[in-house]
Amino acid sequence: MKLRRLMIPVLLSPLLLLLASPPAQAYSGYFYVIPTSVPLRECAGPECDVLLTAYQGDRVEILERTTTGWSKVRLVDRPTGIGWIRSNLLSYSPDRKTVALPTYYVNTSSLPLRDGPSPKYNVIATLGFNDPVEMLGVGTSGWAQVRVQQTNVMGWVPPKYLSPEPLSQRRSAPRRRAPAPKEAPKPPGAM
Repeated sequence: MKLRRLMIPVLLSPLLLLLASPPAQAYSGYFYVIPTSVPLRECAGPECDVLLTAYQGDRVEILERTTTGWSKVRLVDRPTGIGWIRSNLLSYSPDRKTVALPTYYVNTSSLPLRDGPSPKYNVIATLGFNDPVEMLGVGTSGWAQVRVQQTNVMGWVPPKYLSPEPLSQRRSAPRRRAPAPKEAPKPPGAM
């Protein structure tokens, strides 16, 4: 009986605190694009086709979210603008202008920047040793999507050619083994 009398106030205290607290601030439901420009994709992944480009400060409404960090959005000022964007590229506040993306440096003398995540795609630029790029993400193909800091060009490279810090010398190219020498045919009857 005593335990029951003690349990009622303990169980009611969180409810009383909730009722006594001020109401939560209303939320408009709109988000804002943070980077200077970002592609809206056909599906939730960096390997998906680009439908259109959203720009810094564009107001969007989130239609759907994934557990993998993507949001399906509708551009408020462009009603036909619907696509997928990384959730971390959106802000509640229009004041937030930039997002810190990790900077990497090319660790080889010449690196083709491609318009898709494999060697079969077209080369859109060639990067040089220690050129800085922002890492936008790594696709399911294993290729990294990057933005070149000097030109704002976005493309794809194999991440093994990127280093988190500038290097003093280039990464050496993988060495290939020379094929084994072929033996000369032995004359018949020789051992």
